[in-house]
Formats: sequence, C-alpha cells, structure tokens
Amino acid sequence: MYTDTHCHLVSEKLVEHAGEILDRAIQSKVTRIINIAYDPRTTDLGIQLTEQFPQHVWTTCGIQPHDASCYSQDLAERMKQQAMQTSKCVAIGEIGLDGHYTLSPMPLQKKCFEHFLDIACEVNKPVVVHVRETHREVYERLSSRTKRGLRGVIHCFTGTKDEAKQFLDIGFYISFSGIVTFKNSAELAQTSNYVPLDRLLIETDAPYLAPVPHRGKANEPSFLPATATFLAQMRCLTPESLAEATTQNATALFGLD
Repeated sequence: MYTDTHCHLVSEKLVEHAGEILDRAIQSKVTRIINIAYDPRTTDLGIQLTEQFPQHVWTTCGIQPHDASCYSQDLAERMKQQAMQTSKCVAIGEIGLDGHYTLSPMPLQKKCFEHFLDIACEVNKPVVVHVRETHREVYERLSSRTKRGLRGVIHCFTGTKDEAKQFLDIGFYISFSGIVTFKNSAELAQTSNYVPLDRLLIETDAPYLAPVPHRGKANEPSFLPATATFLAQMRCLTPESLAEATTQNATALFGLD
C-alpha cells in the first residue's frame, strides 16, 4: 500500500470531488493521503477533510511562501493552536522559501518561514518544506534548529546531489514527485538513487506535476504508483518493496495511526 505524503486535496481542482478521488486512490492501493494546507483557509478545510475521511486522510497546518503576504504573528499563533488541538494534524507545512516566483516579498517569506519553524519545534511536529532557488537560506534555517528537535521532509525535491546530502546530513527526509519521471529529469533521477531507502518519500503534489504517462492531466493520488514504479526501477526494486519502504518512512516521520 502507498502513502501520498503531499497532496493538496484542499485545492479547488480536487476538493469538490474528494470522495471520488479517494475511491480511485484506494483502487490504486494509495490508502493514506497527507493533505497539505498552504494558508489559513486550507488549514481549516484540511481539518474538515480528516473528519470526513478519518481512515485515509491526515492534514497539515501552515502558510506556503506564495501566500506569505497573508501572514501575521497573531494568525500564526492561531494556527499553532489548531495544530496542537487537531490529532490528525501531523505536520507544520507547507512552509519554506521560493526565490523563483516571489509572489510574496522575500523578507515576509523569511519572517513567516522562521515563525512556523519555531512553532514546529514548540509543538513537536515535523515540517513540510518548500525549497525553490533558496537552498542555502532554507538549509541555514533548518540546520540551526535541529538541536531543538526540528525534523521533516524536503518536498518535491529538484535539487542536486550535494544539496540532498546537506539535508540528509541534518536528518531530513527527501520526497520525490512526478517530476522525476520527466524526460528532462535524468540528473534528478540519478539523485533519487543517492537518497537512502530509509529516508525516501513519495508524493503527487496533486493537482500539479502529474507523472508520465499522465502528463497533461490534473494530478491525483491514484497516479502515485507511476512515480513509485519509476523510482523502484531506478533502484532495481519491485514497486511493492518501494511502497512498503516509503510507507514505513511516512509512518515514522509523521506518526501516522
């Protein structure tokens, strides 16, 4: 059985059809989905989804870098209380820094990111981290908090082998999405082999980044086995072996029931 560790089930493209999407996921042996929130509204909605689908859905709490303009200290503290009071909120995220689009000013991105990292340390939950063209800045902020127990995953990893090594060296997991199956991702595919099997996670990042052979479609959890099969072939493993390993990793990191 597979665990999709990063799915935006709260997105407008998916949430209205969540039941159908979950049915298709279960038919594809994707039985556990971590919904990833990215602002206050989707945090609230994610909590509702865990109540609607308690056997299959967990959720997170956070503000992603694109939406950092909505950040305030009071809002973050309110979301902290939600994370503490919701048993199926298993992580703080999606949080991070994005130097490519900068839809929110970078100083505000950094302030928001640092506050939520501190919240994660306080509530003892892992973080789900977005990194785009900001490796050094993100690494410095993560590594400075590992002595406080900070742990987590670099989601949708697209960096280099050296960057992966730095994150692995501070205890983080590395997650790969459908990008690794793309024809122009040969170097990333090789990097995926460098990540130890016991630190590897898989995700869809749905509704984005559908893997080959589903490119061009709205991504969903039922497509996860395509990414898993590709990664398994790279490692000369069976998809079943990779599913078992990555599900064990997800259970260990997120404390899934």
